[in-house]
Amino acid sequence: MKNLTFLLLASFLVFSCGGNSNQKSTASELTDLAHYLVVKDALVATDATKAKVAAENFLKELTNTELAEPLKQIVATSNVEIQREAFDVLSKVMYKTIKATRPDITIYRQYCPMAFDNEGAYWLSKEEKVMNPYFGSVMLNCGRVEETIRVL
Repeated sequence: MKNLTFLLLASFLVFSCGGNSNQKSTASELTDLAHYLVVKDALVATDATKAKVAAENFLKELTNTELAEPLKQIVATSNVEIQREAFDVLSKVMYKTIKATRPDITIYRQYCPMAFDNEGAYWLSKEEKVMNPYFGSVMLNCGRVEETIRVL
């Protein structure tokens, strides 16, 4: 069932990718995004085991080597708080990638001002509704949409 969900998400992202006059998203970049979203959802659920498995799967199909180090950190621990710190780094790199490739899908950059002792942290989501990966069910909807990324 998990593989089917990922395949459906990856297919949606790949097939919804259209042309951009400046750059085109490749299937590999959209696959990275699909994997990223699976890691995010595991952290929203505060499930360290699922986050670890999702990060392992992401590493197997990784196309952007800048994402490797934070993914390895997520895989190396079962402590969800450490995974969330690595996810923060992962989110920063993924954001740069998405901004550069401008996929023909809508992605929301969301922000929680209370993450990491009120330092704040960002993440990407395919839904506008805030589902916080830094607090999970403790503060599930803490945060706001800071940016909507899409090709017009």
